[in-house]
Amino acid sequence: MKILFCNPPSPDGHTYYRDTNRSGRRSKANELWPQAGLAQFAALYLSHDVRLIDCIAEKMPYFRLYDYMKDFRPDWVFFNPVSCTITSDMYVAYLAKLVGAKTAAISPHIKATEETYLYLDHSIQHSKTGPEAEYRLRELITGEKADGTTFEDLPPARQDLLPISSYSMPFIGKGYTAIIASRGCPYACIYCRTTVATERKIRYRKVESVIEEIKKYRLTNFILHGDTMTLNKGWIYEFCKRLRELPFKCRIVSNSRVDCVDLDMLKEMKFAGWWMVAYGCESGDNRVLAMNKKEATVEQAKQAIKWTKEAGIKVWFYGMLGMYGDTEESMQRTIELACETNPDIANFSVSAPYVGTEWGNIAQTNGWVKDQNSNAFDQNYSAQVDQPGCSRELVKEYQKKAYLKWYLSHRGLKFLLNGLKPEYISYFVKSGFNQLFG
Repeated sequence: MKILFCNPPSPDGHTYYRDTNRSGRRSKANELWPQAGLAQFAALYLSHDVRLIDCIAEKMPYFRLYDYMKDFRPDWVFFNPVSCTITSDMYVAYLAKLVGAKTAAISPHIKATEETYLYLDHSIQHSKTGPEAEYRLRELITGEKADGTTFEDLPPARQDLLPISSYSMPFIGKGYTAIIASRGCPYACIYCRTTVATERKIRYRKVESVIEEIKKYRLTNFILHGDTMTLNKGWIYEFCKRLRELPFKCRIVSNSRVDCVDLDMLKEMKFAGWWMVAYGCESGDNRVLAMNKKEATVEQAKQAIKWTKEAGIKVWFYGMLGMYGDTEESMQRTIELACETNPDIANFSVSAPYVGTEWGNIAQTNGWVKDQNSNAFDQNYSAQVDQPGCSRELVKEYQKKAYLKWYLSHRGLKFLLNGLKPEYISYFVKSGFNQLFG
């Protein structure tokens, strides 16, 4: 059996962030996201001819992808379409049909909208009940029964199929990858597509399996991928213990909620190799956080960042503008929170009304969504909600204001000095230009 796993080409020459459980977005500075999700799917076919093409990393346009398919002649093509490029992504299925392949895809967009596409044979989705999506796909392709198979059972991902040397990210640098260590989030933030993709059930791979993946491919620079990695403190402590037993050092980045860390655990993480933690602080206004069911506070964000810096770990601050209930005053507080907490890098996205999320339902019901086309929903570049007291024009204005104030502060200037490294200069220049003038 020949199976091709594919991250679709760019529709317009820009770099796009795609993941098997995300809505996707255009990158700010051509940073490249590792296709660890596809590599995890590919891990279940050791007796088959499996290939993985990351068309974004390889800068492969559709006509070259078609040539590749004609040479390989796959029996199956599996890919990961996202909301902001959904129309062009489906061209992968069309090309697959031209070479006689069956097609399947995983996409929160398709799961939420229940749309059907002419050349797509199957839609595979994560679910909190029954087997994980990886095993559902294997049953579809090979006929092997998926009964009783869970996320915990997943083997090491096929990191050898990824063009790791091509992947780059500010601060993280070049030649990094991602490891799928957990999936899902039990919280109910109204703007988050994860609640749709994984249905609010969190699960973890076995520590031994993740360590095996690190050792097998000697992964030393990686993101530990998971929405709420630090929620399971027992898992983190066990993982840190096993990391210290490795014959080489690791440089680790992970996400966390601000209410799922403490100083002792952060010190343990630092000792084991953690280099940076990215926090979804979202808003500097407790009223807005509560309206969006964030279940975390501004005070907790300040404390988490303080502890993280005290532990010697760098901080990536994620803010979100145009959230449900946002106003000019609350967005200003978000900017002030980013400046006050002194993170090492800050990102300010736009709250997008994705189909299937509670925020999407609220915005649609009230007639606030300006452009109904899913391709217009891009958290880095597009504001599409006109809610009372917070127009889309105001959101874009404050996004530019946020980047301008943060990057021209001493914090941003410090980032610029760090940017003297080649891989950071490109990020700073392109990100600043796109956000301030794009």
